[in-house]
Amino acid sequence: MEAAIIVPLIVFASIVLIVAMPFYFRYRNRRVIYEAIKISVEKTGEADPKLIAAITHDAIGPNADLRRGILLMALAAATAVIGFSSDGALLDLPLWTVAFLPGLIGGAYIALHFFVPREPTV
Repeated sequence: MEAAIIVPLIVFASIVLIVAMPFYFRYRNRRVIYEAIKISVEKTGEADPKLIAAITHDAIGPNADLRRGILLMALAAATAVIGFSSDGALLDLPLWTVAFLPGLIGGAYIALHFFVPREPTV
């Protein structure tokens, strides 16, 4: 095979893997919890309330929005710095303008952190 075919194939395959891996690990974690509940019901005849709470309530911390927002703002800043320091373009736009997309999403997450009330997690 030529390098002209292998390189794009590797790039797109890595993007698919990066997107698919969190879904796979979340699925695997839930499968382990379901198996634990099944074993608990088979042995004792009833399910442990802690195991059921682990399934029904995803423990998203109170600072999850702030963390996502800060990460996206850092991504936007890095993209803007790369765009200002080089004459790179993406889709016929200067690269620093592409930084607005993760920047605005990050700003929305930070705003959600401060303005939307959250229930305390266990």
